[in-house]
This record gives sequence, structure tokens and C-alpha cells, in this order.
Amino acid sequence: MSYLKKILAIFIVFLVLITIVNLAPLALMTVEPLYIIENNDKYPHNATVKVTGNGGEYSENTTYHLEPEESVSVEKPITLLIKWSNPFKKGYQYYASGDYRYHVIFENTSVTYYSTPHLVNTVKFKLINENGNFYVHVSEYS
Repeated sequence: MSYLKKILAIFIVFLVLITIVNLAPLALMTVEPLYIIENNDKYPHNATVKVTGNGGEYSENTTYHLEPEESVSVEKPITLLIKWSNPFKKGYQYYASGDYRYHVIFENTSVTYYSTPHLVNTVKFKLINENGNFYVHVSEYS
């Protein structure tokens, strides 16, 4: 019986070590926001952000009221970070399982953008007003 206990103890230690190794980047790295949205106009605006994850992995539909030159940064949920850290999941470790759809509506203009989020990338949406012509500039950085 003690032989089985030793094997079980070794197995448990092994699982704990795997967990620590896979979750360590979450504690040691700077995890970038899921997205940033900013109003570069001199007037306040409402913005609606709809994010849909691959296969229903994540869903969000939020409306923000942004004052002039204000920005909002939305962090990646810890549940997603833990899910992406699973070494046995399909796809690359520390990445979402597929593209996310970002749909942003500022007043009467909108933009749709697709990206595969991971620990250190962010999608940034800027409302820009050039002489009364509104558009949304999208950039992604890691």
C-alpha cells in the first residue's frame, strides 16, 4: 500500500509543478489589456463595444460614455488567462483558441476588427474627428 501512496504523491507533486510552470507567466509578465478605446475628439461621445470570442469563449457588449480625450482600458478576464495557459488545450499556449470579433460603434460610425488575443497584445480603437468627418482608427500592438 505504501508503494501506491508514493506513486500518488509523486503524481500530485508533478501536477503541482506543471500548474506552477504554466501559470508563472501570468504572475511574471505584464498582461496587456484586451482592448483600449479612446475619444480623440473635443466633444464627449458614446461608444458601444461588442466582443465575441471564438466558439463562445468570451462575450461582451458594453456602452461607454467618453469625455473629450478620455480612454478606457479593459483588462483580459483572469478566467480567460487561465484557460489560455492550459498546456493541453488546442492551439498555442497563452493564446485564445481563435479570432475574436471586435465591433465598435461611435455615434454613426462603426468598425469591425478580428484578432487572436494573447497575453501581450492589445487592440486599440480611436475615434478621430477631422473637420466633422468621424472615423475609427484601429491598431494592434504587442
